[in-house]
Formats: sequence, C-alpha cells, structure tokens
Amino acid sequence: MKTPHCRHGFTLIELLVVIAIIAILATMLLPALQSARDSAKATNCTGNLRQLNQVYMFYNEDYKGYLPCLDNVGGAGARNSQGEVISAKNWLNDLVAKYLHRANANTTPVKVLFCPGENEKEDITTSYGLNYLIATRGAGKGIKTSEFSSPSRTAMLVENYGHLCYYGGVVNPAGKHAAGSAYGNNRAANFRHRGQTNVGYLDFHAERKQLEQVPCLEAFPDRSEAALKNTIFNSGKVTDGLETIEGM
Repeated sequence: MKTPHCRHGFTLIELLVVIAIIAILATMLLPALQSARDSAKATNCTGNLRQLNQVYMFYNEDYKGYLPCLDNVGGAGARNSQGEVISAKNWLNDLVAKYLHRANANTTPVKVLFCPGENEKEDITTSYGLNYLIATRGAGKGIKTSEFSSPSRTAMLVENYGHLCYYGGVVNPAGKHAAGSAYGNNRAANFRHRGQTNVGYLDFHAERKQLEQVPCLEAFPDRSEAALKNTIFNSGKVTDGLETIEGM
C-alpha cells in the first residue's frame, strides 16, 4: 500500500493568484486611505483656524473690541474715539509674539500657521490670509468688531497661497505659491481640501466652505470686482443699489 504524499508550499500559479488578489485589494483601498488622510488634514486645518480665532479673541478683549490692522502704518495702530492710540499691533508677527510666544513668524515657524496639506512651508510664513477688505477699513488703524452687523458671516481669515492677506478679487491660475510679479495672486482663496477652503469668521468660529459658497473670482469669474467686494463675506456689509452677489 502506498503512503499518501503530503504536498508542502504553494505552486507558482497559486502564488501569482494571491499576489494578484492583494494588488486588487490594495488598488481598491488606496483611494479610501487617501480620502481619509485628506479629510484628517482638512479637519486639522479647521482646528488651526479655531486656535488662531482664539488669538484674535484674546486680542479683541485686550484692546477694547478692536481688531488688528493689516499694516501698522506709521505706528498709528488702533485709536479710540478720542484719538488715543490703544494698540500698535499689526497682523501676524506682533500677535505671534504676544499670544503664541514666538519672537517672529518669519524666523521661527509656528505650526498652527500652516495647513497640514501645505507643501510649500519653506517659502511662506502662513497658509492663512487676513481679509484685506476688513483689515484695511480702518485706513491703517484697527476697526471695532461692533461695527459689523453680521460677524458670523464675515470672513476674517481665509486659506490662501501664502500671502499675509486674503482678497477675493484675484485668482491663482498656477495653483501654487507665486513669486515676482504674480505674487499678488497668492491672496486668492485656496480650495486645497477637495474643492473646499477653511474660513475663520469675525465671531471667532471656523468652518469649511465649498467653492461656490465663497464670493471670489475663481467661483464667480463672470462677476465684477465691485460685486465681489460688495458682500457680507468680504466687506462685512452690502451697500444697497450697488452690484452684489445675492446671499453672500
């Protein structure tokens, strides 16, 4: 009587079948993993803006309801109704020094100033721009939050391409940080999170918005710059009788 032969290991064909199955499963899972990774980056980015909103809230409380201005023109700073200087702080470096305990955002990078999905950290100071139309309304001086009727709808900080301010009237056709004469394009909102961008508002909350929810030139290429400006989101007010974008 013959003893049954016990086979050990796999044949070449069986190994190839197993490898093919693993490759198919990996192909199916990779998009889901990438999506989960992107979602985590977007969520962390929203968290960054919430932390920066806290910085603004502390500043607002410390300086009698004023917001920092984009530029500290001639050392003017924010003034009260009697014309007395109550704040000479400007956006970013002074706020970073006082509230984030870093000497200078240019020489000492601060993690909270960068979106986790930002790939050009060495070339920029921050991923978030201060709303230009809000920051300059005081003509070189701060402006009070009480002057805005809809702070929960008015943008304060918006993801962009590495400029210190956000401006809805420009686009960034290259889709990356620009240098030279195209530097102003860096002010455009950056919809890096699968067509969404994070926004911090004047009431100090933050949320992600779809492209069509932001009154910017990329979303509304057929609308005038004046219309984009004349919105609650960008200017904090709408002037009746002038061109605008309904609902924004």
